[in-house]
Amino acid sequence: MGGLAKICKMYGRMDVSDAKENKVVWLWDYVNDKPRLHSEMTKEEVMASEKAKWMGVKETLTKE
Repeated sequence: MGGLAKICKMYGRMDVSDAKENKVVWLWDYVNDKPRLHSEMTKEEVMASEKAKWMGVKETLTKE
């Protein structure tokens, strides 16, 4: 797993801008388990990813 993937998985989101202030947002896609550009994801994909994230949190909390 590369640097971008590790950061996105750890924090869930990464905002990147270049010298000309062009901003790009990378999100961790919890459904597909990989980083993706926010601009390339549909609203439904973002919602499904968030649901998968919180279902994982719920499973972790109920195991204890």
